[in-house]
Amino acid sequence: MRKKLTSALALILTVILLVSCSAQTSKNQSTKGDPKEGKKQAQGVTDKEIIVGLTGPQTGPVAEYDKVRRGVQAYFNYVNDNGGVNGRKLKLIAYDDQYQPAKTLQSIQRLIEQDKVFSIIYPIGTANIAASLQLLEKTGIPVTGLGTGADKFVNPPIKNVFGGTFNYVVEAKVFLDYSVNKLNAKKIAIAYQNDDFGKQGLEAIKKNIGKYPGVSIVKEVPFLATDKEFSSQAQQLKEAKADVIIMNTTPAPAAALRKEMHKIGASDTPFIVSQTGGADKNQFNLAGKDAWEGIISSLQYPNYEEQMDNPEVKKYVEYVTKDFGKESLGALSEGAWSTAQVYVEGLKRAGDELSWENFIKKMETFDKWDGSFYPSVTYTAEHRYGNTSLFLVQAKAGDLVPVTGNIHYDPEKDKIEYEK
Repeated sequence: MRKKLTSALALILTVILLVSCSAQTSKNQSTKGDPKEGKKQAQGVTDKEIIVGLTGPQTGPVAEYDKVRRGVQAYFNYVNDNGGVNGRKLKLIAYDDQYQPAKTLQSIQRLIEQDKVFSIIYPIGTANIAASLQLLEKTGIPVTGLGTGADKFVNPPIKNVFGGTFNYVVEAKVFLDYSVNKLNAKKIAIAYQNDDFGKQGLEAIKKNIGKYPGVSIVKEVPFLATDKEFSSQAQQLKEAKADVIIMNTTPAPAAALRKEMHKIGASDTPFIVSQTGGADKNQFNLAGKDAWEGIISSLQYPNYEEQMDNPEVKKYVEYVTKDFGKESLGALSEGAWSTAQVYVEGLKRAGDELSWENFIKKMETFDKWDGSFYPSVTYTAEHRYGNTSLFLVQAKAGDLVPVTGNIHYDPEKDKIEYEK
């Protein structure tokens, strides 16, 4: 018996030792000496290339988000065609996680430990990133341009993580303020994706609605990202008789619900959809042109079709179309292109010393930077939002027409300001 216990104890100690060594290896793998330059370089960096990892849905219920990968890759192709970054070409390794958190964790672990990428760009999904956050924090690998606006990833700030998608809490505050002060709404109905992502907007509105006397939430309607049938949700929203409906969602549910509401004659109520689910003209195709008419959503940058005289926009259209076809143009790939612009600027600022520590330090020097499609980008040690400006658009005759100027959120004052 004693022999068996001794053997079991030895096995446990061996496992603990291996885990400890693995953690230490992960901790120490961020930098290595560059014999040529005499500078510190992270894994995934050679004198000729920088390897970058991305994980997100390419197939499955939200396969529309594969436009993110295409947008990042298209910008990398543009950069590579023009000499790379400080003489290094960018190599993107992307895995399909089908929007499943367990697969996201597997993919990110593979990118870090097997592919030895320098950094992770634009990981997609609140629950997906949450599933991988412990690993990301433990390794310290830089993560830029989060494909979620979940507040918990930027408040409090995480040293190696930089936001990308406009913050969901802030966006919900803007939607509520706009509904009350611009649409004169008193009764608000909320349709929300019943996961970590969708609940962000719901909780933000519930927390802030008390600031508006006489305004109340008359209905909360949940759904799943994988739902195909929305007749029940449409009927509930119709019966609520709200002044405004606010929806926090991914693209497919937004199109499906709006299509169902149009079918039962309930599409006259002002309907505001989060940028993640509404700011893409492909929604006209998914929902039907008549059904999607009138939807209000948010954008962080002007629609590319309205900026074709801009040389930078022309590059975006040229490369996305050339590499992935015209159908890949739109808000998702445009946002990914923008995120890649910010990322490349960070690499440029880091120069030849591409250690994780130096790259993170240089990312914190962005101060209202306007060199991308985003209005301005700011990152500091205390502030990880990135872009804090957006504007609202409305679906009209197959187009997305601006209905406001820039709306800016001041994180220091917790204040929403409308551009005059």
